[in-house]
Amino acid sequence: MIMEAYILAGGKSIRMGEDKGLKKLNDIPIIQYSIDTLSYCFPIIKINTDKEEYKQFGWELVPDKIKNKGPLGGIHAALDHSKKDVFIVSCDMPFITVEAVNYLLDKHDNSLATVASCKGRIQPLFGIYTYDALQLIEEKMAGNQLKMMDFILKTPSKIIEMSEIIDTEIFSNINTQEEFKKIEKI
Repeated sequence: MIMEAYILAGGKSIRMGEDKGLKKLNDIPIIQYSIDTLSYCFPIIKINTDKEEYKQFGWELVPDKIKNKGPLGGIHAALDHSKKDVFIVSCDMPFITVEAVNYLLDKHDNSLATVASCKGRIQPLFGIYTYDALQLIEEKMAGNQLKMMDFILKTPSKIIEMSEIIDTEIFSNINTQEEFKKIEKI
């Protein structure tokens, strides 16, 4: 089976004050950077959101099946929709590289999740989640245990340290206007 990539863009962007994925960096929507990178690695990319504005990117939109469950809800929607393993990336990581994606794919085994880490900072929204994780995710969501770090650290997950092969800047994500101003300088 061919793995699909899903970009999580369903968040509320409360701290940013506007939709992160649609915010422009060098006149390009931030999500477009991830789409461009992932298109070299995956024949199918889908966007986890119910926001119609994302149709402009030409990929299928997959909304959360269970609302208000944060990134775990987005991963649930991706797994439930694809019925197979998925590659997950947040919409606010404009600097991801083909090399980093392929490195993670090469290191993936039968763990429920294989995620990147860079200098000890785990990146749960840059990783592979197996279809076998779906039931556990549903249990976590039912119990309102939604923290991604708890999911990664308390389940059979593989954490891949990537600082040797990549620039740490690739995992810069954008949650506030101040963080956006910092990445504009990169």
